[in-house]
Amino acid sequence: MKNQLIKLSVAGGFAVLLAALLSGCKTCKQGQPGKPIKYSIEVALDESLKDSSVIVDLVGVNSFDLPKWESYDMSRATGYWKPGDPRKPDVPGDPMRRDADKWTLNFVSGQELTQTMSITNALWGKWITSKTHVMVLADLPGAPPSRPGTQDARRQELPLGECFWPDKTKVLRVKVKRSGIEVLTQARTVR
Repeated sequence: MKNQLIKLSVAGGFAVLLAALLSGCKTCKQGQPGKPIKYSIEVALDESLKDSSVIVDLVGVNSFDLPKWESYDMSRATGYWKPGDPRKPDVPGDPMRRDADKWTLNFVSGQELTQTMSITNALWGKWITSKTHVMVLADLPGAPPSRPGTQDARRQELPLGECFWPDKTKVLRVKVKRSGIEVLTQARTVR
């Protein structure tokens, strides 16, 4: 009887330990981003832009290229949003935009104010193995001159690390306003 109780206790303890290991028991350490994971990215256009046509690019970026993307010129005249050849409207004029690993959302005047890049989008297959961030870039009407990093109203970055966002986060939400791009999904609070 005593042996059976000991065996049951050991088996029960082992089952609890195994369940903890299989459930992905992880600890996010302060300052560590964690491994990149897929998220749906929901982009909402502010009501003040509903009568405007706005293009938003979601660009997958790795940690080595992040500084280049943070400082890249966002202007229409010489930078990322520079128009291409009018005879080839689908080909961007700026080489950085043309070569970007991106998903483009076109918000046309009077149509839907929210669009989503789904977690099932084929780009995630490539991004999840090599990208650490998604740059949200918006061609805002009447934007001021280009500025570095997120000081530029047309640029915001979303880290893909599982430890940056609260547990069970599946959707990253941003709102594109005339004044800039606002990240609506709250980051994980430091513990």
